[in-house]
Amino acid sequence: QTCGIAWISRFATPGVPYPLLVAPLIIAGSGVSMALPAIQNAVISSVARGEIGQASGVFSMLRQLGGAFGVAILATVFAGVGSFNSALAFSNGFAQAVGFAAVLSLLGAIAALVPPGRRNEVFLQAQVNGSETGKNEASGMLESSLS
Repeated sequence: QTCGIAWISRFATPGVPYPLLVAPLIIAGSGVSMALPAIQNAVISSVARGEIGQASGVFSMLRQLGGAFGVAILATVFAGVGSFNSALAFSNGFAQAVGFAAVLSLLGAIAALVPPGRRNEVFLQAQVNGSETGKNEASGMLESSLS
């Protein structure tokens, strides 16, 4: 996604023909299409079974909130650099805003390299039950997940 967005920001001029934007649009769209299911899976798999609904709801809310703040931030960047007075002024603002979107996308990709910790349901269940077998099984699973 970052590559496609950065590519668009580099070639955004008043006279750019649409066919030159097809490849970066496909790349950016493919990046989003691959990232969203992976992120949803990471969120859902990092919580206990009984918390999946809450985690999904919080993820959905934060995704919507992030989109709204993203649009507001990019509109602010556009307003600071560009305007609607001419095609060149619009292109300058658009290129700066899309370039900033590429930076935000890159920061998101870097943040995604550190996935959330996964709770060990067996370990939690063993603590609740207090069973010796469960504790031994949970300790083995915990040690294998840490190594």
